[in-house]
Amino acid sequence: MKRDELIEVAGYLISITPRTRRGLMEYRLKIMSLGGGFMSAYLHEPKIPLRPGLRVKVKAFLSRQLGSPRWVIEKIEPIKDEKDLEPEPTLVEEVVRGAYPIVCGKRDDKAFSMPAEEEVLSKIPSNLPQKLYCIFAEGGSQLKIVEALSEKEYEVFKKTLSMLLEIDRDSLESEKIVMKYLKEVELPRLP
Repeated sequence: MKRDELIEVAGYLISITPRTRRGLMEYRLKIMSLGGGFMSAYLHEPKIPLRPGLRVKVKAFLSRQLGSPRWVIEKIEPIKDEKDLEPEPTLVEEVVRGAYPIVCGKRDDKAFSMPAEEEVLSKIPSNLPQKLYCIFAEGGSQLKIVEALSEKEYEVFKKTLSMLLEIDRDSLESEKIVMKYLKEVELPRLP
């Protein structure tokens, strides 16, 4: 593989879109680099619980199979020492379309007016005002909305993450019990 076909990116997981491709489940991840740039990459089997706002380090390769080239994630891991971006409850009151679309509303009981990408605008319902959970991030020199989730989507992510963490805890506890049992069991000696 050529050197320009590998990439390592550290940044924030902005959106997660499950889909099927050729009958197999995959996830389209939108990642915002620490420099404010965006990339889309695809993941087949997540080894970590995914959620919007998670700070991650990604290693991906450029796949040229089946149509247009796309980045496929080889390795993804959370960056533990850094703060994640948290979806914040936001009242979106208006979207002003133009050369630079602007979203207006309230967050923390303070009015805001900031830019958003077209992909984010497509997730904002037309019947406003509407309570959404938005992820805000520095993009270059300004703060902007990089993701918008409905209350239902946000609750699904929260419950799924909680369930996965509980499964991990139960799995660790079960493993400890089995290891303790195996240490206590005396195996017969062979003659």
